Amino acid sequence: MIGIDADILVRYLTQDNTEQANLVSSLLEKYEGQKQSIYINKIVLCELILVLERGYKYSKSQITLAIRSLLSTQEFIFEHLEASWLALEVYEKNNAEFFDALIGEINKLKGCSATYTLDIAASKLNSFEVLNTQNKISILEPFSI
Repeated sequence: MIGIDADILVRYLTQDNTEQANLVSSLLEKYEGQKQSIYINKIVLCELILVLERGYKYSKSQITLAIRSLLSTQEFIFEHLEASWLALEVYEKNNAEFFDALIGEINKLKGCSATYTLDIAASKLNSFEVLNTQNKISILEPFSI
C-alpha cells in the first residue's frame, strides 16, 4: 500500500500539467486492479476539495461528482470512508464546508451527540451546536499563549 497527497489527486483529476499528470498516471497504473492499495487520508480529501473549490473554481456539482468517483474507486482506501460519504451528502445539500461536514459526521459515528462550535455556518449542520451562554461547558481552565 502507498499513500498519496492532494497534489497527486489534483493532477489526476484536472490533467492541467501534462508532465505531472503523466507521472501520476504511471504511478496509479502500477496499482490498477489491486483493491485498497492506495491510501487517502481525511486531510488529503479535505485539501483536495479546498483546492478544487478555491484554486480551480470548480462548482459544487463538479466536485461532488469527482469525489463520488474517487470514493468508488476500488484501488483507493479512504480513512473514514463511511463518514466521507455522509459528509459528501451534507456538503452537497447544504451551504457547508466539506471539512466541517466531515468533522461532524466522524464525531457522530464515534458517538458524539453534538459537536460544539463557535462557527455560525457549521452550527447550521445537524451534527453541530453553537456554543453560547445557554450551553456553556466548563471542563478546562482557560490558558493564555
